[in-house]
Amino acid sequence: MATADSPMRTELPEQTHVALPGEKQTGSIDPNAELQVTLLLRRRRELPELHGKDGDKPGLPRERKHLTSAELAAAHGATREDIAVVERFAKEHGLELCEVVHQQRGVMLYGKAAAMERAFGVGLVNVEHRRGKYRATVGTASVPQELKGIVRAVLGLNTRPCARRRTVHHENTIAPFWSVREMADAYGFPAGIDATGQSIALVELGGGYDEADLQQFFSSMQMAMPAIRWVSVEGVQNAPATAEQIKLFLDVVEGKRKISEVPEDVLCAAQSTVEVTMDVELAAALAPGAEIVVYMAPNTEQGIYDAISMAIHEAKIPSAISISWGEPETGVGAAYLSSVDEVLREAAALGVTVCASSGDDGAMNGSTDGTPTVNFPASSPHVLSCGGSSVQEADGNALREAAWNCTLHGLHGATGGGVSRHFETPQWQQEHGVPLAPTGSNGRGVPDVAGPADPHRGCAIIVGGESCSSAGTSAVAPLWAALVACMNGLLGARCGYITPTLYGLAKSGVNPFRDITQGDNGFYKAGQGWNACTGLGSPKVGVLIEGLRGGK
Repeated sequence: MATADSPMRTELPEQTHVALPGEKQTGSIDPNAELQVTLLLRRRRELPELHGKDGDKPGLPRERKHLTSAELAAAHGATREDIAVVERFAKEHGLELCEVVHQQRGVMLYGKAAAMERAFGVGLVNVEHRRGKYRATVGTASVPQELKGIVRAVLGLNTRPCARRRTVHHENTIAPFWSVREMADAYGFPAGIDATGQSIALVELGGGYDEADLQQFFSSMQMAMPAIRWVSVEGVQNAPATAEQIKLFLDVVEGKRKISEVPEDVLCAAQSTVEVTMDVELAAALAPGAEIVVYMAPNTEQGIYDAISMAIHEAKIPSAISISWGEPETGVGAAYLSSVDEVLREAAALGVTVCASSGDDGAMNGSTDGTPTVNFPASSPHVLSCGGSSVQEADGNALREAAWNCTLHGLHGATGGGVSRHFETPQWQQEHGVPLAPTGSNGRGVPDVAGPADPHRGCAIIVGGESCSSAGTSAVAPLWAALVACMNGLLGARCGYITPTLYGLAKSGVNPFRDITQGDNGFYKAGQGWNACTGLGSPKVGVLIEGLRGGK
């Protein structure tokens, strides 16, 4: 058999397993295990550049032209010739080409583990870690020379988790500060705002929501039950924790039980259920009339890529996607970063605004090398990166905020933010004082915008039948996704790739942001203009809408 370094094969760039600290191999996988992988192929034509020299211009929504799904597939999918070469490769190695996916860009292959090992020149092993059991590759994946340049990445050989949620978070620990409606009023959402005809996609990695919680929540808001549906990605189901499990979780968070008294799988299920339910309730309450579509996906490279791709290629393209998870850039492989950034670039080209949370662990963000690191996908230049604030005062029209950084019941949380080590500084950030990355290089600054994340000032949600407080930058991403859906309806045009526009508006006479100048995230300090804690600041919604209309 030809090896990965044989002249008959070519290694795939940076296609290696990035180990989690403390993981332990437990042996080779069953050679007869059935696996499914996704091959991402080269495009017949690269996607248009979206954040180059012209990206610094405001580019109001009505001035933009977005691709359709059909145009994307026709102009930027793989060629039939390349797909035919992949099909021959699959047959030669005992694999089945089961589907061409992702608007003609991806090919799904199915087959036994032993055949996958031979096809891609790697070993496959089982791994155990405190975050779960998963599969990993040994060696760098490679393909035969005839596929050189055709295959850009293989997703699905590795199944290590690619997004973190804390074992215990802040939700459900104190009485809510305000209702969703009161929060919307404080930030200037227009009275009677309506998002009918819009849709918001939520990417979720485990847990689920209970319809009884949603009915109770919207009844308390005196709102009609919105249109909510969920979509299974790779067989993952909507699987909410039980009320009893959520109660155990609350007891741990509130100090009534020791964490060792509750099984880790119970804590994980309850935590994930709180996150999913919070996303659904906030997005739907802030964007009345919008359809909410929840993509339940596995926490793997392949699952995350597939969920985003499925969402943007629905028959009805969503207005916005909310992503309330992430992993430190230093903790995932470069091939994964590039692959997911590429599908986020597709979303931008299609006119979908992707809102991603900047993380809840401050500037260090679970760094593995002792220096600050940012969350991905929040660090992608194709998303709107959402950081967290702490509301200090909310009295009528007066709203004063600081960077979120607090301790509650012994649990510390702070807004993520900093400078990317992987993505260069986009043109539209270059005049906003982004510091150098820890490596000394230029990089994309995180976050772009902010919203309320402090559990002391969270708004009321309902989960497990109990009223509790929203918290974390996980609550900020759905807020901004809902705002985008509302603005799409008001403006009669897609905001789409709004991030460069916001930076342009911030430099103009129509600054739609409230500066957050107090606080820090453990390394960076808040301050005037853009900063690595709260970005450009929190939204003055009325001013933002007028700015996007082109008003002065």
